[in-house]
Amino acid sequence: MEFIIIGAVVLVGLYLIISYNRLISVRNRVRESFQSIDVYLQQRFDALTQIAETVAAYSDHERGTLKDITQLRQSIYPDMPEDQKIQIYNELERTAATINVERYPELKANENYIQLQRTINDLEEKISASRRTFNANVTKFNTMIETIPTNLFAGMMGFQRKTMLEIDDAKKQDVDLRGILRG
Repeated sequence: MEFIIIGAVVLVGLYLIISYNRLISVRNRVRESFQSIDVYLQQRFDALTQIAETVAAYSDHERGTLKDITQLRQSIYPDMPEDQKIQIYNELERTAATINVERYPELKANENYIQLQRTINDLEEKISASRRTFNANVTKFNTMIETIPTNLFAGMMGFQRKTMLEIDDAKKQDVDLRGILRG
C-alpha cells in the first residue's frame, strides 16, 4: 500500500515538474517571438526616420515630422514594457503617415528613397510573420494555463494570461485605390 501511495506522489510530482517546464518553455517562446517583433519594429522605425530625413530636405512640414519621429525614437528604452513600446510604434506609424511624398515627384524617382521603400516593405512582411508566430505562441501559452489540470497550479506559480497583438483599426479599413490612382 505504501508503494502505491509513494508511486502516486512521485507520478504527480513528475507531472507537475514536466508541466511547469513546458509552461516555462512556452512563456520563453512568447518572449522570444515578441523580441523578434521588437527588432523588426525598431528597424522599420529607423527606415521611416531615414525616409523622413530624405523628405525633410524638400519641405518644412516634413522637417517637423522628422523632429516628431526622432522624439518618438528617443522615448523608447530597452526595459520598457511591451505594450508601451507597441503604443510608441503605432504613434510612429501615424506620424510617418503625414509625410506627403506625392508632392515631390523627383523624390519618388530617387534611388535611396526607392530602396528605403523596399526595406520597409520587407520589414512589414517580417513583422507580419513575427506577429503570427507571437500570437500562436500566446494562444498556446494561454491554452496551457487555462486548461485542466495545468490551470490548477499555473496561477499559484505566477503564470498569467498574455495579450495577443492586435491590428490597429485604421489598418483594417479598406484602401480607396481609386483616390490613390487619381492622386
